Amino acid sequence: MLLGIPSLMEFSQNEDLFRFCAENGFAFAEMNMTFPWFQAGEVDVQHLRSLQKEYGIGLTIHFHDRFDPFEFSPEMRKGSFENAEFAMMMARELQAMCLNMHLMPGTYSSINSKKTYLYEKCSDRYMELVKAFSEFAEEKLAGTDTLVCIENTSGFLPFQKRAIEELLKSPRFALTFDIGHSFKAGGEDEKFILAHADRLRHFHIHDCSLKANHLALGEGGLDTLRYLKMADEKDCTAVIEVKESSALLHSKNYLINHGVW
Repeated sequence: MLLGIPSLMEFSQNEDLFRFCAENGFAFAEMNMTFPWFQAGEVDVQHLRSLQKEYGIGLTIHFHDRFDPFEFSPEMRKGSFENAEFAMMMARELQAMCLNMHLMPGTYSSINSKKTYLYEKCSDRYMELVKAFSEFAEEKLAGTDTLVCIENTSGFLPFQKRAIEELLKSPRFALTFDIGHSFKAGGEDEKFILAHADRLRHFHIHDCSLKANHLALGEGGLDTLRYLKMADEKDCTAVIEVKESSALLHSKNYLINHGVW
């Protein structure tokens, strides 16, 4: 199991993130494309390559949190595909291990207190767009080892499960298990992910409580050691997904004290 760190707001200079990662013994850093310093026109990919070589770390990439290549609007969808093409170019140049993505639920209407999702209502069109993105990823990442890993967020909806199963028909796609998100969603995502455990490749590990998420390890109520063992047994990469460097150091000490580091 390789352990990595997320992008942090306090490290707006990429070298600071890479240095912190290397100096504290983590194997890789995750570049989150929601942050302004990882946008096209802002980031120098060749400079990132030199930093990666200097500090000897691997990389993963997190698509923008609102990335949605299944949008029915062609203009909105075009933007997502352009964003994906840039991310996949970076992944190719930097030999990123994975590209992590959320599945957006899209627009819904509340009718008699029940949510009706447009992606469910127009499921044939939605699934056409899912297949189109799968083909796009296969083309743009051909010849690389980079996987597109789908992360659970607030509980997979039925149409999202169908989309995942379609995407997993391609060996280019895999799963990310975010253990805190699963806890907050009542554990339903864990059942679905473990039913596809052969495609599990990446974890987001953090503690949480009923009131807070993305806590340092040992500061919440999750059995994080169980999930770390699972990640290790399945030879997955795992981001310690907290929001501050101090929480990463606290989590590292937790791992050392529990014989995981």
